[in-house]
Amino acid sequence: MKQKGNFSKRAGDFLAGRGFYIVLILCVAVIGASAWAMLRDTTDPITLDLPVMGEVDNYAQQPPRLPALGNEGRPTVTPRPSPSPVPQDEETFFGLGEPEEAPPPETPTPPPPAEQPAVQEPIQFIWPVAGRQIEAAHCHDTLVFNRTLGDWRVHLGVDIAADLGEPVLAVAAGTVERIFHDDLLGTTVIIDHGGGLQSLYANLAEVPVVTEGEQITMGMPIGAVGTTALAKSGVVHHLHLEIIENGVRVDPLLFLPAR
Repeated sequence: MKQKGNFSKRAGDFLAGRGFYIVLILCVAVIGASAWAMLRDTTDPITLDLPVMGEVDNYAQQPPRLPALGNEGRPTVTPRPSPSPVPQDEETFFGLGEPEEAPPPETPTPPPPAEQPAVQEPIQFIWPVAGRQIEAAHCHDTLVFNRTLGDWRVHLGVDIAADLGEPVLAVAAGTVERIFHDDLLGTTVIIDHGGGLQSLYANLAEVPVVTEGEQITMGMPIGAVGTTALAKSGVVHHLHLEIIENGVRVDPLLFLPAR
């Protein structure tokens, strides 16, 4: 009975003195076993020199160290290659290149110059009869006495003295616009010369030698001096000539050559 009590006392002294180290050793062993289980697929087997019960004192004084892991035990990591520079043509393909230069704006073509109206040459006039004696002048703003009618009135043309039956010539080229008989001026012919100018011939013989719409040239005969003008009877034989410019009767001497 006494022997059994001594054993219990020695076991208690042993645990009280060295129990802390035993627990510490067991914890280290568990940690080491876990590490070995995690690394056994990628590392060399780890051999742990665990002490046996009889070697507790020595292990407590100098705990074992885990072997160092070499490069052969670490997982191999393949480095990612650095991106290679994109060629110039690929930069252009992906829209990274320089933008294409926009074409220069088209210069508008100026419109062709408008056609200038042709400048009409001044119309040349000639005297319609051989003589150049003026029997009655142009008076559009002054009243003159008419011996035939016995009154005062304006005179919108000139009376040029001529022989009875003398040919009357066109003062300029143009178109015969109208032929008619006036109660006071007798047989009358009007020629259109263009440019707003017209010439009127009165006191002609009964039948002119031209027709309406006929194209005539300067100096072409249109009739003869007659006595058909009632307002001109009782005076010397003559041709009554008027010049109409844009609808207004003007002095014919402004267009006829100087006498």
